[in-house]
Amino acid sequence: MVGPGAAGRGPAQEAVAAALERAAASAHLNAFITLDAEGAGAEAARHDRRGGGARRWCLAVKDNIHVAGLPNTAGTPGLAGFVPATDAPVVAALRAAGAIVLGKTNMHELALGVTSGNPTFGAVGNGADPALFAGGSSGGTAAAVASGIVDAGLGTDTGGSVGIPAALNGIYGLRPTAGRYPSAGVTPLSVTRDTPGPMARTLDRLAALDAFVTGRSVNGRFLTGRAGAAPPPDRTLRLGLPRHVFTEDLEAPVRVAWEAAVERLGTARAVWVPVDTGHLVEFDARAGMHLVLGEFAAAFDRYLAGHRVGRGTAEVVDAAADPAVAELLRTAALPAGPAYPGAAALRGAVAERRALQAAYAELFAAHGVDAILSPTVPVCARPLHRHEDSLPLNGREAPTFPTLIRNTSPSATAGLPSVTVPLPVDGSPPVGLQLVGPRGGDRELLAVAARVDALLRPRESGGARP
Repeated sequence: MVGPGAAGRGPAQEAVAAALERAAASAHLNAFITLDAEGAGAEAARHDRRGGGARRWCLAVKDNIHVAGLPNTAGTPGLAGFVPATDAPVVAALRAAGAIVLGKTNMHELALGVTSGNPTFGAVGNGADPALFAGGSSGGTAAAVASGIVDAGLGTDTGGSVGIPAALNGIYGLRPTAGRYPSAGVTPLSVTRDTPGPMARTLDRLAALDAFVTGRSVNGRFLTGRAGAAPPPDRTLRLGLPRHVFTEDLEAPVRVAWEAAVERLGTARAVWVPVDTGHLVEFDARAGMHLVLGEFAAAFDRYLAGHRVGRGTAEVVDAAADPAVAELLRTAALPAGPAYPGAAALRGAVAERRALQAAYAELFAAHGVDAILSPTVPVCARPLHRHEDSLPLNGREAPTFPTLIRNTSPSATAGLPSVTVPLPVDGSPPVGLQLVGPRGGDRELLAVAARVDALLRPRESGGARP
């Protein structure tokens, strides 16, 4: 056991004190809605009194994942007074592995957006460049991790809300197979598409977080060199190269980083396998948002009633501060009508999702690829407060939301695992590489990501270090 540090503090207290100092120095990022200095300090003191030698580490939790005794606003005024009594299971699992929750992070309101420009709690600055937006909806967690405030973070992902901010902040993120992580204690948007997901500054640490949540931890420590069940190191990786959409219409820095990655991986221990992907995007267009619109009201009603929040769905939606979020969710709350024809549209979306899942399964089976690769986001992060609705892309104005989710939404709708790995860049904001794997192949996908990451960074091991 490590002895006490400054002023008689033990190692856990030292870790929390250092994290709080980093949070104060990075307050301009607006990464946190609730920073729990008192609670984290008290928890660290309890750990130090118990001893035992296990390393304690600091965790940031998105403000739509329950942490006992802390407000769970989901970034919206209508939930500002809701304080859960118990941890979400995903938080409890990480606490058991040594995590101390430093606080709850800022986010796009009700997780329905991609910039984390929150009108109630303020916009989140990017951990790589505070003048840029952090992406969303898990922007606060990504900024807290990327800036080094915390060791790791939890976000949630419906259509790219882990992968997008991970890519834009230059860190690693995992969207697990749908249903692999427990969803209890998470403010819902779409029960079909929602999942918690971890973020970290190294791939080894990301794999460790996944192991902790799924019960594969080792002595409560971050694992190293254990990303998953790796393909044999002497076997050449088979990487799916999309023919359509995912690699088209890229902003110049993204295109440069992507083309450099394609060239490097094609000359290393990997082979590119061209795959047809246009139909995946078409299935997603007919399923993705219709699932959200069709599932939101019933799931949110159950959530509010089950946790005795004391407000109904209509009240929370009416109090929403972001007009675009409020308008869309008011439509979702309608049981029927011309804007959203209710159950019939939801049934159609569910059928399209099944077809999308079958198309992905056929693609993996037919081509024998270990993963399908693409840029995570076709653009880099843009300046704060200026591009909530549209952004410049290759000489035109493109709508922000569909542009940022273009590459992440299809696999998310299908419920497949995806990993975002930062690409090497030269003088541009961060660019992310997305790897999508077959359903249930999360550990294998993490191992493939580790191989790819090592090939992209031959002089490093496991990616950029904290």
